[in-house]
Amino acid sequence: LKNYHMYNVNEICKDGQSLPLSTEGNLRVVFLGVGSAFTKRNRQSNFLIIQGDHHVLVDCGTLGPLALDDLGLSVSKVQCYLPTHSHADHIGGFEEVALVNRYISNASNKPKMIVPKEYQGLLWDKSLAGGIEFCEVAQGQPLQLTDFFDILRPKEMELFGRKLWSYQHGPMELILMRTLHIPDSAISIDEAQWCSGILVNRRVWVSGDTMFDKDYPTQFSKISEVMFHDCQMFQGGVHASYRQLMTLSDEVRSKTYLYHYNDNWDNPKTWVEDSDNFTGDPVKDGFLGWADQQVAYDFV
Repeated sequence: LKNYHMYNVNEICKDGQSLPLSTEGNLRVVFLGVGSAFTKRNRQSNFLIIQGDHHVLVDCGTLGPLALDDLGLSVSKVQCYLPTHSHADHIGGFEEVALVNRYISNASNKPKMIVPKEYQGLLWDKSLAGGIEFCEVAQGQPLQLTDFFDILRPKEMELFGRKLWSYQHGPMELILMRTLHIPDSAISIDEAQWCSGILVNRRVWVSGDTMFDKDYPTQFSKISEVMFHDCQMFQGGVHASYRQLMTLSDEVRSKTYLYHYNDNWDNPKTWVEDSDNFTGDPVKDGFLGWADQQVAYDFV
């Protein structure tokens, strides 16, 4: 569809074929969806990372199983997951992942989950346990996350003075970093609930859900070839707004796609004000554009 020096944007699932969960060695990123939490026109912003014989689905929201079906896939075919935070548009499909793989697909191996120790307890105790921990009683005890998933544990590291977590998944280096997402009153990572962005192979950066933090994309632009930043059309709340992202430097915007956008993204007259110094067309405004769902970003 489009050609660039570092990557191509390619059509997938031609003639109804399912998306392969492998590549010939190149890195591939596929957004199952690009919409915000309450999107009706797009799927939610969950994405597959594929390289060689390894893959990981970053988040599986309430529409995640449907979005996988769009690509000829299912929660029993995807065998490695990485949750970024506990909002339903990012983890709402994990109950289906757990139940299908344990009770329906008769898979010989549990699916894998890449999750830092700091987040695992919160994910299970506050979100997933309520629906599935009492499916069985094992030796007098309710089930645990480890009954449904094999846990892959990232290691702590530091970059740009930030505490990060790194996991080597086959040929893929996946680096997780905390983001400032909720509550909107949080002024530091220590006050915020767990949420993370991801850096893949030190080439592709995805912000994850975050309030606007200018240093965050600016720092990671130094080592990223292509960036994906979440974006909302209005001011306030717990995501970066288009207006705020316009304050990023020309250089940072020039390598950034916008994703996780609201359903009125393509009707700028509903969210661009006369006083704004931008058009609402991200390409005209210096970004790479709106991220597309259900295409492959193939890195060469």
